[in-house]
Amino acid sequence: MVVTPPHYNATSIEAITYIEDSLGSGYGFFLEGNVKKYLHRWRHKSEDQAGRVQDLEKAAWFLAKLIKDVKEHDIPTCHD
Repeated sequence: MVVTPPHYNATSIEAITYIEDSLGSGYGFFLEGNVKKYLHRWRHKSEDQAGRVQDLEKAAWFLAKLIKDVKEHDIPTCHD
């Protein structure tokens, strides 16, 4: 349910690929937001360990995607 869940592959293009294509340079912000979302709620979303671990795995999945995106398309955004 973390890597390529079946409901995200119901069409000819996986949802994450569609989002990447449609957001362009904003894709990294989407990934960062999802990392933050899953880290923020992992303790509270599920009453069982498996559910909490699943949210942490989702955060890790989005973080790995963000790292890959930065390595491939790093655009400095910090301003002094």
